[in-house]
Order: sequence, then C-alpha cells, then structure tokens
Amino acid sequence: MKLKALIIDDEADSRSVLRKLAEQHCPGIDICGEASNVSAAYKMIIDHKPQVIFLDIQMPGDNGFAILKKFIEIPFEVIFVTSYDEYAIEAIKFNALDYLLKPVEINELKTTVARLEKVVEKKEVRQKQLVNLIIHLEREDIEKKLAVHKNDTVVLLPLRDITHMQAERNYTQIVTSSNEFFTSSKNLGEFEDLLEGYRQFVRINKQYIVNVNFINDYSKGEPCMLTVNNQFCFEISRRKKQEILDVLKGRQD
Repeated sequence: MKLKALIIDDEADSRSVLRKLAEQHCPGIDICGEASNVSAAYKMIIDHKPQVIFLDIQMPGDNGFAILKKFIEIPFEVIFVTSYDEYAIEAIKFNALDYLLKPVEINELKTTVARLEKVVEKKEVRQKQLVNLIIHLEREDIEKKLAVHKNDTVVLLPLRDITHMQAERNYTQIVTSSNEFFTSSKNLGEFEDLLEGYRQFVRINKQYIVNVNFINDYSKGEPCMLTVNNQFCFEISRRKKQEILDVLKGRQD
C-alpha cells in the first residue's frame, strides 16, 4: 500500500523536481498534493490526511516548523528538505529524524524514503523526536537575535532571517530575507567579530558578509560571483575565493 504524501515548499521548481523524482523512483509514495506556504499546507493536511510530508524548512514568513506547531499531536511522518542550515541539520540528526539536502539527489531520496517506509511499517511513533526538535530550534532562535535600531525602536532580528550585511563607510546596512533594510552604527569588521562561531555567515570581500543559507548560485571563474536571495549579485575577492568555495562545497557534501 502506498504512503500518501504532501510536498510543502515555497519554490515551485523545487516542488516540481521533488514530485518527479518521487514518482519515478519511489513507487511506495503517492504525492497527493503540494503547498507553498504554512496556511495552505495546514488546510491540505486536514483535507488529505497524509502519512508523510516533505517539508521545506526555509520559507518566507513562518518557516516549515510553524506547520508542526499547529498540531497537538503530529499525525504524520516528516522528511525535512533544506538547503545548508548547519544547526537545523545537526538537530534533525540528533533527534533521529529524516532530511534531504537541496538539490535532492536520487539515491538520497530512495534511501530516505525506504527508511521511512520501515518506520511506518513497524508503526514506530516519532512524535517525541519532533517535539524535541521544535524545542531545540526555538531555543536556538531565541539566542540568535541581533539588536538594531530603526528610528526610535530597537528591533530584534533573528540571524536566520539576515541575508547579508554591507559596509557603508563607518556604518553597516543589514538586509533581511523580506527585503527590509536596517542601518547599524557598528562597522562590518565589528560584525565579523560578533558573528565568529556562526559559520553560516562568511566575509566574501571588504564590503560584504553573506548568509550562506541564502546563496542561490555561484560561478567558479574570474571574477567569482554569487547570487544571494535570488536578487543580489556579489563578487568574491581573490583572497577569499578558495575559502568561500570550500564552504559552498560543504553545502553539497
């Protein structure tokens, strides 16, 4: 008997690719629907009652974990789908849950689905692991916030929402995934020191620090360029090139 599954991802291309791969290589999976945001996903889960969801972690607004928080008891299994997000991946591994890295590879998909099918067949319950995962990630989100001023207000920006930082003379402009811009009186060097240990942030040249979770693509030639959040294009300095390429390669391993 096939497992009824939903794909939840804000990117139409990602949903299409995953659906095709699942239909071609996972005969035990029946994709019964797709959703691009939390509210649509919740309605589809209620209507279709899937046994498994492929859940993208990084989505605009509420992230994928917001869907899980809507259920007192989570009535389905979850395969998380994510770009490089070191802390989330470590937390998922720690709680013995399943995940796929984008771009999804056929063998990884087949192995992950086969493992999930055994879990369902044995009627194992991973409710506790999912709850623990949410608690761990919420705790980390609380700790990882940056205080910046906007007019007369202090705004606490979650680090995971920051796409990049740009040097502006002695100031720094901070840009978020929702295209909000904030200006800090700290210079870029101070932010580089502040973010030491947060390996998702890398200094790519004299002017920019970028969040690797928002890098869409990059070129290996000269000049070496990368695209952030599907709209900002930056050049990697020659001195930083090998370091940055090693970080980006780590996202694919």
